Amino acid sequence: MNLDLHHFVRDALRRGIPHERIRELLRGARWRAEEIDAELEAWADGEPGLPVPRRRVSFSAREAFVYLVMFATLYIFTFDVGAILFALIETRLRDAAMAGQSAAPPMIRWALAGVITALPIFLWTTHVADRAIAREPEKRQSAVRRWLTYLTLFVAALVLIVDFSTVVSGALSGELSARTVLKCLVVLGIAGAVFGHYLIGSRREEAEGEAPVRRVSWIGRLGVAGALLAVVAGLWLNGAPSHSRVRELDGRRVEALRQLDEAVALFYDRSGRLPGSLDELSSLPGQRSYTGMRDPETRVRFGYQRVDSLRYRLCARFSGSDTLDASGTMIDERWRHPAGAVWFDRTMVPGRPHR
Repeated sequence: MNLDLHHFVRDALRRGIPHERIRELLRGARWRAEEIDAELEAWADGEPGLPVPRRRVSFSAREAFVYLVMFATLYIFTFDVGAILFALIETRLRDAAMAGQSAAPPMIRWALAGVITALPIFLWTTHVADRAIAREPEKRQSAVRRWLTYLTLFVAALVLIVDFSTVVSGALSGELSARTVLKCLVVLGIAGAVFGHYLIGSRREEAEGEAPVRRVSWIGRLGVAGALLAVVAGLWLNGAPSHSRVRELDGRRVEALRQLDEAVALFYDRSGRLPGSLDELSSLPGQRSYTGMRDPETRVRFGYQRVDSLRYRLCARFSGSDTLDASGTMIDERWRHPAGAVWFDRTMVPGRPHR
């Protein structure tokens, strides 16, 4: 509120000067139309010569907190929805040129957890903010609300620009065109939902002033429905929690076997022979701290057999068949396995790097 303008309008209304004449005088003094209208609307018609000030709504730190949480969760779940949809596209449309660049299971789990956590909080804080506006429609003109809304749209625009640039970079690197088009549609869909719901809504509110609170727009409903579908897609990609645990444990077993295989090769390079047992492998200087000889779940030692001077076998018991990444591709073809106890035959080739 500008005190000079406030006092002028109050004194003019006390003298009974019509609104149009007040507007004309203020426009001649180069006041903006929105400033004049806002100040005139701050006064109600009372008795002649007695203007009645309208109630001015105060805005608290609690309101700022609600809007900050609301828009922060908006950032989180929209970003994670995009990550899930990108992973789904990469899974269904594989590109040999992009092998090894699919979203890893931990990334999908983080994105899925982000949507499941942030979406309910976003909906709840939106409900709290809308209920406050329903009680006091003047809060539609809250400076806190408007500044945070446009600041959020600005930050969201930057994020979407970065995401879109990433997609374009993938296209320039030779990624499959169908994947690029679908990713572009995902980014544009998220951008359309955010900007359609907030930017258009903000402009309509500014034009209508203290209008009754509307129900959730169809764009908002469509955005929430899309987020829920993304959760379903994420659950499908990630699998059931029990399946994820099996995949994680088998991945750790494969990694432990790979390290054990490298330790055997190191022993051979240093001593010129294969170790007779895992105990002998541990006796080599520098290998005493090696802990990858046991199953990460059961703590049972992996199996080891020396077949002859160059051949040996490693054994582990797996919970599931194969160890796949999010796109369904074997993490390492050399360690393909069914469920249960599996022996892997290995051959040491003198003078050649061990694989």
